[in-house]
Order: sequence, then structure tokens, then C-alpha cells
Amino acid sequence: MISTDRFFHVQDQTRGFFEGWYFKHQINAQVYAFIPGISIDAYGKKQIFVQVISQTSSHYFSFPDDALKIDESNQEIKIGNNVFSMNGLVIDLHSDELTIKGHLIYHDLHAIKRSIYSPSVMGPFSYLSFMACYHGILSMEHVVSGSLTWGDAVIDFDNGKGYIEKDWGSSFPDAYVWVQCNQFSQDKMRLFFSAANIPFLGLSFLGLICVLQIGTKEYRFATYHGGKITSIVRKQEKLILQISQKRVQMTIEIATDTGHALQAPISGEMSRIIREHARTTIRVTLSQDGQEILSEKGNLAGFEEVGNVQGFHY
Repeated sequence: MISTDRFFHVQDQTRGFFEGWYFKHQINAQVYAFIPGISIDAYGKKQIFVQVISQTSSHYFSFPDDALKIDESNQEIKIGNNVFSMNGLVIDLHSDELTIKGHLIYHDLHAIKRSIYSPSVMGPFSYLSFMACYHGILSMEHVVSGSLTWGDAVIDFDNGKGYIEKDWGSSFPDAYVWVQCNQFSQDKMRLFFSAANIPFLGLSFLGLICVLQIGTKEYRFATYHGGKITSIVRKQEKLILQISQKRVQMTIEIATDTGHALQAPISGEMSRIIREHARTTIRVTLSQDGQEILSEKGNLAGFEEVGNVQGFHY
């Protein structure tokens, strides 16, 4: 089976594996993301979980081993009374610290472009069975409706925005940068960026994947298309990324403030702490042959940085 994001992969796994989804929702200046998933350590011990993150905090909800149910026919993930799908989600989470309940519905999902060469955002690497971590983008943007009760607050998501991605494999990269935004001053503009150290046949390389959608037009910067990161610098509390592919160049400036803790997998075990910025600001500048095409500010951007990616110190 091709390792694409359109399939579930955990059913036949017994050890050293994880699979997780990222459902992000935003309304006005608020961001709420849910990360349902499963990890299986080297000894076969499972962790079923839902992580949640907002602009103010993060929380981890644990579940029994038998709480995860996968409905492939309807593309649904069920964890306890919680349901996650491409059509929306039902949330029923309880802990001593926080209770979250509600129902959200998704409309008008915007997918990435796919082909035989690139069946997922990982391009031809989708066909390889030995990658440590696979990544998929399920929706760059969609309309969200419904509501959540988050603690004592009721949040109305009517005409909100959403984003969905997923990861699976054995371990997250040891160093990476991840950026996502679909709230720009220009309407119908969406960005995903990832740069990571990729283990490969006993060696490693710096992998790049970047998708920029402006209306129906899509720019795809990627290692498998000859794309390269030309610079990563830190300046005045911003991380500035520059990438180039053929005649097109892009600069992404990210405001780096303090993020919130999330658990991440190492050899299938959720034993690593990373920090995600759920609501930061970015600026994307696109040029061709040295001539600026656009420069747009984005809000409510997601951002993670772990370590220094190969070849750069920042």
C-alpha cells in the first residue's frame, strides 16, 4: 500500500509506531486544535490520546487501550465518545482541569494537488516503506460551523476556518521547522511549510516541503522538485526562512514567542516534549526572477521549531 494520508496505518502495527491527526479551528482571534492519536512503544505498550492546544494552554487526555476505533468506510477516528472525520468532529473530553464538549461541522475543504508522481505532499517519497515519519495534508482550509463548550466558555464557530494534517511512522525528526497559516490579509491564501532532518538509508538530508495556495493556483516548493532552503536566520525575535526553486523565491518571517508543550513520539513512545505556537504572526513574500509578486501578513499561524536543521545554525 502506498503510504499516503488517505489511509489509516495503525491496524497492522504492533510496536515502534505512531499515527496522529491535527485538526485546527480558528474564529476571530481564537485558535483551538485537537490532536487525536495512538502511539505504540518498542515493547508494544499503547497510548491512546487526544491532545488539545489553544492560544492560552495545552492539555493531554489519556484513554484506555481499547478506546480507539477506526471506521475506514467513513474515514472516521473514534476515541471514547469523541469522533474525528473530514466532515467534522464531536468532542466529549473530561479531566480534573478541563471539560470540552461540542460538535463542529466542516464545509468546502481545499485539498492540495495530487498526481501519480506526488500522491501526497511527500511526493515520490510516499512510495517508500522505510521512512521514519510520513506527513500528509488533508485540508489546507475549510469553513467551520458549530460550537464548543470549553470550560465555562461557549465558543461559536459559525463561519470559522479549519485545517487538517496528519503524521505517522516511528519518530518525529530530531530537528525541524513547521509553519501553517490560512488567515492572510489576502483572501483564499494558504501556506504550509516544513523543513526537517530526514534519516535515509543510514544517512540524512534536509527535506523541504512547502505549499502556497492563492485561490486556485498552487506553488509547491519541495526537495523532490529541486527546491532548496537558502537561508535561516534569527533577527529581532523573528525566524526568517528563505527558499528557492528554479525562478521563484519565497521568504517567510515568523514571530517567535513562547509556545505551549505538546508530547511527540520517539520510536513510537510519546516521550518527547516539543512546543507549539498556536497563534503567531508571519509574513510571506513571493518573488520571481527577483521581482516581488506578493507580500502578505498572516495571523493565527501555527509554528514549531525543534533544534537546528541540517546545515544551518540559528
